[in-house]
Amino acid sequence: MITLFSVLLLSGCGTGYYMPWGGFNTGIRSNNPAVMPNISWQTPGQRQALSEQSKAVEAQAPAAPAAPAVTAQPVPPVAVPHRKIIVSILLPLTGRASRLGQSMLDAAQMALFDIGSANFELVPRDTKGTPAGAVAAARAAIAAHSALILGPVFSGDLKAIKPVVGPTGTPVISFTTDWTLAGDNTYVMGFLPFTQVMRVAQYAAGRGYGKIAVFAPDTEYADIVISTLRKGNASLVRVYRYPANQIELTSYVQDFANESKSGDGLDFNALMLPIGSQGLRSLVTTLKDNGISQFMPLTNGAPGGLKFIGTGLWDDPALMNSPGLLGGWFAAPDPKLRASFDARYQQNFGVAPARLASLAYDATALAAVLARSAPDDADAYTAAAITNPRGFAGIDGIFRFLPDGLSERGLAVLEIRQSGPVVIDPAPTAFAPVTGS
Repeated sequence: MITLFSVLLLSGCGTGYYMPWGGFNTGIRSNNPAVMPNISWQTPGQRQALSEQSKAVEAQAPAAPAAPAVTAQPVPPVAVPHRKIIVSILLPLTGRASRLGQSMLDAAQMALFDIGSANFELVPRDTKGTPAGAVAAARAAIAAHSALILGPVFSGDLKAIKPVVGPTGTPVISFTTDWTLAGDNTYVMGFLPFTQVMRVAQYAAGRGYGKIAVFAPDTEYADIVISTLRKGNASLVRVYRYPANQIELTSYVQDFANESKSGDGLDFNALMLPIGSQGLRSLVTTLKDNGISQFMPLTNGAPGGLKFIGTGLWDDPALMNSPGLLGGWFAAPDPKLRASFDARYQQNFGVAPARLASLAYDATALAAVLARSAPDDADAYTAAAITNPRGFAGIDGIFRFLPDGLSERGLAVLEIRQSGPVVIDPAPTAFAPVTGS
């Protein structure tokens, strides 16, 4: 697999796109080399070397015979225009999230070193971690004639800049996970739940865990998880909701367990828990203490009993030592794909990168690739270029933007074990051709 810093566009269908809730038989197919043509790119250094070689050859050519003297003006050399493409990246470089912002900026600088060219300029702009700061940064980006805006990080900041940037037609690739702000030339690059939910649900169903229940707080995030399962034609047996701010869940778990009993077991065999952090740790303990986990299989072999499944919210090192989650499955980028990036970042800056640093790297790399490939008289960041259905290969695996502004990713399925998360189904290396194209 060739990553974005090697400048490879993944091949795929040229028209149409896959909706994240498109069902169990659509989406991504794994490891299909037939849709991955190798596209090489000429770096600025290569272009310079070729130019110098051409001049050297011309200097060694034999002199032409003398021509009759004529009166004429010398032909001036043709100047090749080198258009400067300015891209602004909006990050919280001061304020409450300055460490995150600096980590993302460092990653963006790494991408510039790997891929940057003479006609591409990345300009950092400080949002100060506030909507007002984001608006000021966006206005500065527009005043500087930025062709593309990367960022901001936070949902509130993106919501604040949309009315400012929208009338200018400048595309925005944001780092937020707020899918409600996608569209109208705004693309959401954060890790969204749509593909995560369908990926783990498809995998579970294929291994005998196809009867799914959801136990979730009354949040918008859980709403979209449930909606995705329903639109994807998953076998959703039961949905139980509890108040979003509720900490003590014993009574809710007991009600859920009583409602779910079927004979000597449960009426489902896969339980989706779309929460993370300490809330998930507390919940699985409560489930265990109130009888649900007694139905879980004793081994991770043949299907049987109950399987916990989750979303990318489980992709948290702090959760990996939770005994109640052992054997659970969730969908996320393959950790091995970003291992070399993490090592390079650590070597360059002396600290580990923030989890979102890879988004800044991939966004900057994508912007540089599109700038390099665009003709001098063309817009590098058209909707067609950004939403190329082939997608791009980045630090966290393949990804592509959809015409509605959402993003789709190729994800692995991981199992939580005592040694940590283990990939049990690898991430795909190509997107599936779109049906009917």
